[in-house]
Amino acid sequence: MRSSVSVILSSPAPDTRMSHPDYDQIAQDHASILILVHHHQEGLLKSKSFIKVWDKIRRVNHTKVTDSAGVTRQVYVKYVKEYPVESNDWGDFQTHRRLLGLITVGQYESQIDLNEICRVHESLKVRYTSTLYDSRCILFGVEDDQLKTPSNFKSLPLWYTDVDSCTDLESQVSELLNSLFWVLESKRQERSREKLDRVPLLLAPFERKDIVGLDLESRTNRKKCTGRMIKHLGDLSLQAGVPHEALQHYILAIDNLRSVNDWLWLGGASEGLCAASVVVLYPGRWRTFPIQRNASLPPSPGKRRPGSIGPSSLPPGSLTPAPIAVEDAAKALSPEGILRRYQEAIQNYAKYQSAGLIETEACFKAAQIAIQQGCPLQAASFLKNVVLINLTLTEQEKIQRFLSLSELYTQMGFHRKASLCRRLAATRHVSDQNRQPDWTQCYNLMLQALDGHRLSLDPTERTSGGAAEGWPALQIHLLQQLVVAARRMGHSALATRHMTFLLQTMWHFLNPTEQRDLAKQLQKLAAECEGAPVPLVLDTRAVIPPANLTNIPKAKNFRLQDLPLHLRPQKLEKIKEDIGPFLYTPISFGSLDRKSTKSQGKMDYLWVEGDMCEVLLDVYNPLPFELKVSNMRLLASDVVFESIPSSIVLPPDSGPNSIVLAGVPKEVGDLEIQGYSTHTLGVKSNCQLRHMPHMPQPSFSVEVVPALPRMEVSLPVQKSNLQVPHADASASITSVSKSLYAGESDECQVTIINSGTQPIEMLEITAQCVLDPSQLRQVLQWSADNIQAQLPLPPGASASFTLYLHGCAEFIAPPRNDLIDGGSQPSSLLSGPSSLPSRLSSLTSSAPSRYPHHNGLSSGSFRSQISSRSGSSVGSSRLHSKVYDPSAPKVIDCQLKLRYSGGPGLEAGYCRVTSVSLSLEILPSILITSWDVLPAETSSQFYLVLDVTNKTLGELELHYADGKVMLFEGNEECRIAVPVERCPLSKLSKLYQNIELSDIEKAELDIICSDHIASLVDLKWVLPVSSRSGKASLRGLSLTADMLDIVRMSPLQWEVLLNKEVAKPLSELTCVVGQCMQLGVTVQNFLDWPLNNVALALKFFQEYQSGVRNYRLDSQLAVAGASNVLLAQLDDQGSVYHECNVVFFMPGLYKIDIQCSSQARPVSVVPSGDVGNSLPAHTWKLIPPIEITVTDP
Repeated sequence: MRSSVSVILSSPAPDTRMSHPDYDQIAQDHASILILVHHHQEGLLKSKSFIKVWDKIRRVNHTKVTDSAGVTRQVYVKYVKEYPVESNDWGDFQTHRRLLGLITVGQYESQIDLNEICRVHESLKVRYTSTLYDSRCILFGVEDDQLKTPSNFKSLPLWYTDVDSCTDLESQVSELLNSLFWVLESKRQERSREKLDRVPLLLAPFERKDIVGLDLESRTNRKKCTGRMIKHLGDLSLQAGVPHEALQHYILAIDNLRSVNDWLWLGGASEGLCAASVVVLYPGRWRTFPIQRNASLPPSPGKRRPGSIGPSSLPPGSLTPAPIAVEDAAKALSPEGILRRYQEAIQNYAKYQSAGLIETEACFKAAQIAIQQGCPLQAASFLKNVVLINLTLTEQEKIQRFLSLSELYTQMGFHRKASLCRRLAATRHVSDQNRQPDWTQCYNLMLQALDGHRLSLDPTERTSGGAAEGWPALQIHLLQQLVVAARRMGHSALATRHMTFLLQTMWHFLNPTEQRDLAKQLQKLAAECEGAPVPLVLDTRAVIPPANLTNIPKAKNFRLQDLPLHLRPQKLEKIKEDIGPFLYTPISFGSLDRKSTKSQGKMDYLWVEGDMCEVLLDVYNPLPFELKVSNMRLLASDVVFESIPSSIVLPPDSGPNSIVLAGVPKEVGDLEIQGYSTHTLGVKSNCQLRHMPHMPQPSFSVEVVPALPRMEVSLPVQKSNLQVPHADASASITSVSKSLYAGESDECQVTIINSGTQPIEMLEITAQCVLDPSQLRQVLQWSADNIQAQLPLPPGASASFTLYLHGCAEFIAPPRNDLIDGGSQPSSLLSGPSSLPSRLSSLTSSAPSRYPHHNGLSSGSFRSQISSRSGSSVGSSRLHSKVYDPSAPKVIDCQLKLRYSGGPGLEAGYCRVTSVSLSLEILPSILITSWDVLPAETSSQFYLVLDVTNKTLGELELHYADGKVMLFEGNEECRIAVPVERCPLSKLSKLYQNIELSDIEKAELDIICSDHIASLVDLKWVLPVSSRSGKASLRGLSLTADMLDIVRMSPLQWEVLLNKEVAKPLSELTCVVGQCMQLGVTVQNFLDWPLNNVALALKFFQEYQSGVRNYRLDSQLAVAGASNVLLAQLDDQGSVYHECNVVFFMPGLYKIDIQCSSQARPVSVVPSGDVGNSLPAHTWKLIPPIEITVTDP
């Protein structure tokens, strides 16, 4: 915009330049009266009191005056605290630059003080005497009639006792403003009445030296004088409140001045036309009384204190033209025309080097109008021109220019340019040309430049590791400048804070070399002042938020750890109370909402008050040198929590490195773990999880329950080296093993120690195993009463109890494969009569399992079910795909759980569970491979014949019956016969209620008889070498139907008479051939109910050595009478008697088989075709049979 013509038209020696630009000027100031308010600072009036007076004066920013024609005018005023005389000299060029009024404010206590105030006031009047119209002197002091103003004091004094008592000050200022207006109006009228051909030539200050030798009577100069005077009348009219007249004068002056190429005054006329148009188009957009900010509220970093609210601070695009009169509309410029005319005025000013400040102020005023009209690009063009203007300014004036530019750029929304201007202003504070560098001001301006670079000193407002927000290179450079400024101003803590912020927020935009160098710089800065995670409050009341290093070291996988299994609290189960019937309703009552709003950071386990809790953390060292991290602690809230410090040294470029952070909660409640703290590179940091984007949760919450006791368990048993395969083995604090032979018993002393701070008031011991409770009680037992008698157990005390172990195992051999596959029946265990093989027959495949609830047991568990067999067991083998081998060693894995509690934890309903993993290995001792039953000499007993195998490797003594002992070597088999009492009717009476037994009843009968045998047979084995002993159990021994007839006591009692004499079984009975013997049989029913359809049969037979029985004895004997009798009913507790005679024809040994059978229905009602199907429900026999020896006569 500048031209070489400016060199010709302007003076080469600008000694009369206006050197104090006013960057706060607005276009409306052209229509304002300028008043200087001077504070007599050498007096007693303090600055705070002066500010109050200043605010009261500024409230009078305009007044309404009715002129001589009756028209009401709005007269505006502008107040300044300082005004240079050089600027006042430009009053002819622009009349709004004339200082028309003066107000002096001072306080006195004596006549000397009063005289001094009056002297200063008069000296100011002399300084501005060329333009000053009127003045006032405001005096604060005591009321004393003896104190008077000096005689040479010609101004009007305003007397007040104090600042608060000047209630009429505003009216006094309004009166002064009225006085100034009328003087101004008279001057305007004077000028308007002058003849245009006789007006003087108005000059700018730098033009006065060129007036010498100038021909003022020339036509060009006369026209120049006329144009300048018309422009001057426009200025006066605008100040006097008649902008419509001012518009007319400016338009006329522009035409005259353009014709004579008077560029400087043409620019002034164009600027005046713009100002008048602004006043007409936008009435009311004047300076207003400022809104005071509460001084107790600190400003945010990078934000300026708001000043007065006027047109310069209006939001962009807020100016809208107001309705105006038709005659004014034709003269006033349009909004676009205002900017174009301003552009023209600035181009004219640019031609004069001495008018640089006038041009600068015009650029600022034009930019403000453009901003308020919503034209930021045109405003930017005006401001760009300001930078190009070459002015000779002091450093302070340069600073002020940059700050004013920054303010306007901020209003335009050009925040980065605004920040650049602030940074340039900051550098001027510490430039080499500045003799008094001010690093504090430099730092404050740098701080204000953060917002324009999209930087906030709060690291939480910036996403770490995300996309770049702003310009990283500029941001890094600005932050480094902040560090330098803070260090040079002597604030080491602030320098450390900014360097910490730089490393934290810009880490991902730094290369490895920069990361290393900045980390080293931070370490050096922290050596001067350690960084702490607390806000820093500056002298300007700005608060610098704390900066925490979460990238050095970098943490991942923040995991709260549950307590060890034996220390985890568990809720005590309460007995469920009966609260009435259950009523179903489809209404959820918000239960679903509560489930959905459950915090994801809430842990599903508990911590205990007073117990150490741990958090696992993986840390990485991203720096190429060794990193020392000390004083790492957990950050917690809501509950008092004692963090235990931890330290670690991380190798260069290493990770992950696991570290455990621990602490102890001291209260009960919901504990919130918010993160951790570190101390590295000299900086203490509080690393909040919510500010770390790679963390899964912003925080973790865990419930802390009241304190519980701690218990230790010790056993004298040697610890096992085996890996315990139990699912809950990790919960055990002790793992022991023990080896027992099958049937062997042992004891183990268990000692419990209270190692906590709370007494143990409750202790319950249970055992968990794959065995059912009944089998577990056979393996493991203890005395609960003994344990309860030792409670409560105070801290540090101990108690003990005895654990009884028993090698419970099977002593019955499993079935053979040929029987499982349905092969032939096994041969008899004993050689004997032909009846034995029938008794040794296997159970049918349809027979149910005797222990169906054990079908799912694994092969490694204790096998309780025993297969049913005769000679070999068969029944339960169908339940297993793999045949169980009782001769192999077995391992029983179980856990002894000790549930205990006490103190506050018990009152809150919590306990702990300590477990002892017990691995019990059971070695085989003896094995019963086959068995059978034989009748004994008496009807009340029978013989149990067993084949026993020694499964140990050494000699074994087997004690059975009364005092009988058998010694056999390892893996040797022997056969023994044990006399056993028959199963009494008292155990079997229920099974005789139905004549036909179901499968379940048959199985129950088998169990009863087998348990009867097991309870009476005592098999004790002893290993002489190791002095170990045990007992073998016959539980689970399966019996066939024939075996059951021998084992169980018959409900019918027999009495046999031969020739009227009682014949007992196994007694020696003889007779001779041909002798007639009378045979009588008495049958008595001992049941409590009658038997129906009872058939009594007497059968004679001979048994050969091969075991074959011969019942065809028609040629060898004859029977007189019925040998088969059918009784309709045998009453309960009743008896019947039957008698017949027999004659033997040949000598020999004869046996009589006496038996009774009871049928379900009478034979007489059985259809002829179903006779074969009407089988007796059961047959009872006299055991043993009667034997008669027949001899020759």
